[in-house]
Amino acid sequence: MTAPVPPASTSVHPSSTEQSRTRHRLQLSRDTAPGDVLTMVRNVLPDAGEDQEGAIELEDQVRLVPDRSPRGAGRWDLETPREREEPLPEGMGDSHGYGRAFPDGMPFGSERRALDLAWSLARRLYGAVVADSGVRLEPHPFQIRDLSVVSAHALAPESLVELLAPLEPETALDEVPEQVARSGYSASIPLPAGEEISVRVGLSSRPAALAALEWLDSAVEYQLVHVTADPEEDAVEVPSAEIAERWQHAYRRIGLIAGLLIESVGGYVVDLEGFLVDPADLG
Repeated sequence: MTAPVPPASTSVHPSSTEQSRTRHRLQLSRDTAPGDVLTMVRNVLPDAGEDQEGAIELEDQVRLVPDRSPRGAGRWDLETPREREEPLPEGMGDSHGYGRAFPDGMPFGSERRALDLAWSLARRLYGAVVADSGVRLEPHPFQIRDLSVVSAHALAPESLVELLAPLEPETALDEVPEQVARSGYSASIPLPAGEEISVRVGLSSRPAALAALEWLDSAVEYQLVHVTADPEEDAVEVPSAEIAERWQHAYRRIGLIAGLLIESVGGYVVDLEGFLVDPADLG
């Protein structure tokens, strides 16, 4: 909870150190185990550590501190330097809701990185972020729909189409001009309303969560990308019921494709933000 602001008549003069720091709140389900939060953080920040009090050190002067109060289960304080720049320009897309939460200036630097991580944790764990301004941000669980399968085994283009045929019979290899350089290939799967799923096969982007794998240097990545008919839709913070339904439909189909690939070529599923995804959750 944001600390109350003293009345103007109160003689309180915070030090420059206190003025340069702030605190946001990550609110997760009460049954979310702290160990699960640490595991997810280490997916994207492998060097993140836990101190003796159970606080997760994200980077220098930035940490997630568990709320130890009787009603604090699932709640974390995000302590970070306060770094702000100009407000979000009017009319600019804002999928995270930061323009609404920080009308006087957008977070940047270490504060922005910390907020982005908290927002992502809230999205994956069905929680929320309460900014130091008191504004509540509730990421839609299907705001991020893209997944990647990182595997040691590559499928030839025709083999991929054949594999997907029972599940997605309209899968078609994309035609690319001969003069265009590329390290892999792609295919498209049509969706209703002019949308599609793009399957992009190439060298792995080397997700941090998989850095310990010996075969990662030669890994293949099958990117499963939801391509919307309106690119600006990806910047919507609170989707309408119609958009949310399309997002969920696309994610379900992407999840089924990812599951099929895992069964066929093995490997790991990673979402667009670098978090590992359990294949058992994709059905």
